[in-house]
Order: sequence, then structure tokens, then C-alpha cells
Amino acid sequence: MDYLGLLEQWAAVQPERPFLITAKASYTYQEILERAKDYARTLAAFQPEHRPLLILRKTALEQLICFLGAEKAGCVPVLAHPDLKPAAAREFMVRRNIPYGDLLGEKVQFAPQGDPQPEPVCMGVLSSGSTGLPKLMFRRYASWAGFFTEQNKKFQVTGNTVGFTEGSMSFTGNLSVWASLLYAGASLVLSDTLYSRTWLREIGQFQVTLLYLVPVKLKLLLRAAQGQYPSVTAIMAGSQLLAPETADQLKTHFPHSQIYLYYGASELNYITWLTYEELQQHPLSVGRPCPGVKVSVLDGKIYVDTPYHVEGVTCPFTLEDRGYFDADGYLTFLGRDGRVINKGGLTLSCTHVEQAILSVAGVADAVVLPVEEAARGEDLGACVILQGITLGQLRKKLKDLLLPGEIPGYWLELDALPLTGAGKVDSRKLSQKLQALVQNSRKSL
Repeated sequence: MDYLGLLEQWAAVQPERPFLITAKASYTYQEILERAKDYARTLAAFQPEHRPLLILRKTALEQLICFLGAEKAGCVPVLAHPDLKPAAAREFMVRRNIPYGDLLGEKVQFAPQGDPQPEPVCMGVLSSGSTGLPKLMFRRYASWAGFFTEQNKKFQVTGNTVGFTEGSMSFTGNLSVWASLLYAGASLVLSDTLYSRTWLREIGQFQVTLLYLVPVKLKLLLRAAQGQYPSVTAIMAGSQLLAPETADQLKTHFPHSQIYLYYGASELNYITWLTYEELQQHPLSVGRPCPGVKVSVLDGKIYVDTPYHVEGVTCPFTLEDRGYFDADGYLTFLGRDGRVINKGGLTLSCTHVEQAILSVAGVADAVVLPVEEAARGEDLGACVILQGITLGQLRKKLKDLLLPGEIPGYWLELDALPLTGAGKVDSRKLSQKLQALVQNSRKSL
């Protein structure tokens, strides 16, 4: 079974049901199936043999049509991040042993190396982190679909759901939501703009019931929100911590919604989750383990045992994330190795300091990252977006929330946080800016 097979089943049952919706048009299950078949015919020159095909497209709609069509043609689809240049995509294909490519319509082929993927494998996914060359991983249909019943029950997904995502389907959070809605025979609104006012207009226009955005984009949404949006009954957020204050603001504009925060990974799927009410009681937590998933902490490092992992993973598996369980069994997330530093003998968590900054009224968003000083070793750097508060006022308020050594030594005030093609905060770009600040010795007073 694969996602093309799911589409064929639903197209036979509800051919006229809207499936994918954009600002310009709405496409039914039958229409998407026909477009997928048309795309499959363009791959006739390849001899797929169940080998990977790298797909580079700029819009989520095009990505999904090509993804489904590639499965129809016998390929294993891999969606490239849309900010990847064709030349870099070719290099990526060579380094990751991907024999076939469709790079913005240009068909590329290299000599296949090694054996084809085993038949149960139906897709490849890329890591969506903000640093380094993405990892290529492969998934069997059951590695996601086996959890869809629990996932859809938790997030209130039914055949009547109208979901909303923004950005690339190469981000596995978006792709997983799409796949779960396809599993339920539901509809999905695809937005390809970073203008949050447009998101709000589309949410109202299409009567969206399920909203999925990472926390940094939820904050963008709140900056533009004015009225209420009663159609939304569920809000999903992952990949970053969600401050209780942000959740409170979401409740103001989406009064009928339940808010869910989850902790997951491209390698493992959903790991833990919690609701709005639980978030208020455990503000630094990412929740309790999902059904069928076991989570343990050994020497401060989080280990996960799940049947919903990518190929080649041996469980218990660690993402090198650090954390601990509180007395009520909720997992507190401290950050990945590299986001926990030693400053003059004091162990500091970037995540902990980041949450303290975000709790201050007037801070619209913030990211805290390690920086390296030649003379003194590691320190913290903070990138902040401020509204109605000065940097000096913020630093003064932090004296009541943090130890003196926890207050970042380097600060950048920005108008907006840069995002990757996968929709996450571009930590690599921010680190470069902070490190340049260190090199120029412009330490804040």
C-alpha cells in the first residue's frame, strides 16, 4: 500500500470531494488523481525499479501531485526543499545516491548504484534541520499509517476536516498532516505565502477546522490577528516549544480550538504530546509519550522506542536531545546537544533561557544560540523581536528570571527571524550573525 493507493480508493468513493485547496483553485480527489497519472506518464523514460526520484518544485500543490505521480510510476518519491538550487540538487543526488531527478521540470538521471529499495518502502524524507546537508531517510507506508488512527483521534481529524498548512511538503510535519488527512478522506488548504494576513483570510474563507503551523509561524499569525475564527477546532504545533502566553493569545482568537503541542522527529514520527490545559500546568514540557511509544532518559539524554521510525533505525534511539521527566510524568525538553553549553563551569540550556526571554511581555519572538569566544570559551547569544519594550528593559527584567551567568552576553534585535525552505527558524544564519557580532567585539553593555 502507498499514498497513491489511498488516493485511488477515495477517488472511487468520493470523486467530487475537495481534496487540495489553494488561493486560486480547489481540486477534487478525482482531479488530483488524474493529474498524478499525467505526471507519471512524464517519467516513462526512467526505469524506476523502485528507486528514489528527487522532486524539486516550488509549491506544495506541485510537490504533492509529483509525489503521488512518482508512486504511480514506480519510483520512491523524495521531496527536495524548495530553496535548493538545481546545481546543488544534482550534487545532493550524487552524494545521497539518488539516480533520478525532476528538477523544476528538467529530468536528470545518474547510473543507479546498489539495490533498489525494498517494496514496502514508499517514500523518502529529508531531515528538516537548519544546519548541514539534509539526511535522506526512507519510510514504509505503515511507519506513518500505522499511527494515523491514534493521530487523527487526538487531533480531531475526520472526513469533514478542513486542514491548513503553510509551506513546503518537504517539511515532514506538513507531509505527515497531509497524509493523515488523505487517510481520513478530508480536505487540505495549501498556503504558499508568508503573509500572515493572507493565512487569516484563507482560514475564514475556507472555514478551516484544523490549523497546523510551527510556533514561529503561529506568532506571525497572532501579530496580524484581530477578530475571532470560530471554525477552527484544533491547532497543532510542533518542532519548537510553545510558550503558555502564546497559547493564551491563540485561545483569544480561536476560542473553539483545542491546542496541541507535540515533540517529534523526521526519524521517529510523534514522540510526546500535550494539550492547552496540560501546557498551562507544565509550561516547559512537551508532554507525555504518545500511545505505543516508550520514552526514557539516561544520563540526561532522551531515548525513544517506537514502531513508527524510518528504515535503518535501531531503538531505543536518541536524537541527542536532552531533558527529564517531572514528577507527573511529563517530559521537559532542554534542547539538543550543542544547545547546552558550559559557561565558566555553569551548564546552560539555550532552550531554558529562550523560554525565559519569551515570557517577558513585549517580546514577540526570540532564539538563543551558543556562541564561541576565543578568549573565554562558550557564551549565549540572543536574537529577539521586540514590540513595546527596549533591549535594556528586557535585560533588566531577565535579572528576576535568570541567574546572572544565564543572561546572554550577545544580543541582536531583528525585525523578523529568517526561515529555512522547510519553514523552520534558520539557526545557521542566526549563528553566523551572532558569531560575526562576537568577532567584531560588539558585546552589549
